[in-house]
Amino acid sequence: FVMGSGLVVTFLGYRLILVRERPWFAGSFRLPASITIDGRLMGGAALFGLGWGLTGLCPGPAIASLAFGGWQSFLFVIAMAAGMAAVRFITRQPVTPGQMADVEG
Repeated sequence: FVMGSGLVVTFLGYRLILVRERPWFAGSFRLPASITIDGRLMGGAALFGLGWGLTGLCPGPAIASLAFGGWQSFLFVIAMAAGMAAVRFITRQPVTPGQMADVEG
């Protein structure tokens, strides 16, 4: 139900928003330009799924759960940050949301 709801909201959101000439607070829309499925994408997805499966947390809720003060949440967020830093160090490039393309209208 959660995934289905997210897909419906995303589908409708894209349909409603992309008919605009441009976003309210930016000069143009920035959408992913690449549709290539490569090793980096597959590895990242596998690590994300493994972390989620082992802990029951994904990044957003993990950060929100810090408000409850549980040591498990703090440990998870520290490990997540260490993983992001390790990727940045190993690949020697900034971790970005991917190649983005400006889309006019």
